[in-house]
Amino acid sequence: MTHRKRRFLLASAFASAFAGMTMIVVATVFVGSSASAVGYTVVDLAALNQGSTVVVRGPNAMDEAVGGGFVAGGHRGLHLTRGGAQEISGLSGTDYTTAFGVNDVGDVVGRSNTATAVRAFYTSKAGATRELPPLAGDTGSTAFAVNKPGDAVGFTSGAGGERAVLWARDGSVTLLPGASSAQTSRALGINEPGDVVGSWDAGLGLHAILWPKGGAAQDLGTLPGHATSEAADVNARGDIVGYSADATGARRAVQWTKDGTILDLGTLPGGDFSQALGINSRGDIVGTSTSAFGSRAVIWTSAAGPTDLNDLIVPSAFVLTQAVGINANGVILALGRDADDTHSTDNHDAHEAPVRVFLLSPSGAP
Repeated sequence: MTHRKRRFLLASAFASAFAGMTMIVVATVFVGSSASAVGYTVVDLAALNQGSTVVVRGPNAMDEAVGGGFVAGGHRGLHLTRGGAQEISGLSGTDYTTAFGVNDVGDVVGRSNTATAVRAFYTSKAGATRELPPLAGDTGSTAFAVNKPGDAVGFTSGAGGERAVLWARDGSVTLLPGASSAQTSRALGINEPGDVVGSWDAGLGLHAILWPKGGAAQDLGTLPGHATSEAADVNARGDIVGYSADATGARRAVQWTKDGTILDLGTLPGGDFSQALGINSRGDIVGTSTSAFGSRAVIWTSAAGPTDLNDLIVPSAFVLTQAVGINANGVILALGRDADDTHSTDNHDAHEAPVRVFLLSPSGAP
């Protein structure tokens, strides 16, 4: 068993990014006809260099986030808080680590490159790290999410492709029901009761899947006329969010309700693409949508349709392009970029400019 080394990042680029962490004053905005004040204070958590895949996930109940990015000469796992950033080392001997999930008590899951394979890991809040093994006969594994009881989900891979699995807190691995019959399957989210969501291809294209605790797999389907779908997150009451896509691959944010209804969440004005990435226990949903001004971070609530999160903060020198998660207190983890003069292009989202990471707290929250 190894231990996570939560070392403060000392690379000059990272040090300067965190030294400049700032709190941005809340904007008071009136949304819809309710005329209730809605706004957020924004904490600038990090600026992650492009050059390799940037991943950020969270926040948990303690407003912590995890992820991975290219820093200090390699791709490191990251633990991001209001107080700064620390490295998540992952498995011993690795040169490439990404953290994909953090639960409400601070346990982290992800994957590391080892000398022989890519393997999933589990790191407890106390810092003890262990490997999450693949199924018998498989060679690789990746963990995407972990719930408060300590159950983790993801997939293992080998000659038979990718197969969705659940790791119990003791590290034992179980193939999720029906996953062996699919061409490929991945488990992407798990709630506190143990319901699991993700996607699989059972010959009809990639479809969103629910594995209810103790039950058989349920294909969640797509919007009418669409070809594929994927479920990204599930809350404690069983509401699921993700996307449905047409034959061209154009995605639309959707919610699958507990009764099996699929809802089209729509896009921002002028947009033709949206994707839901997180849902909290209250049913607030966050994600991203294109708009007349490019990609924007979005919140969907029962009181309003899609709302651009940039409209709920004071005008700033950055643009929020994606909201990746929301916790029970309504705190949102969002990604963005420095604003440019065109406002209509999103070249910076995918190319040279650093990816900036922000924490948004509702007005009145600490």
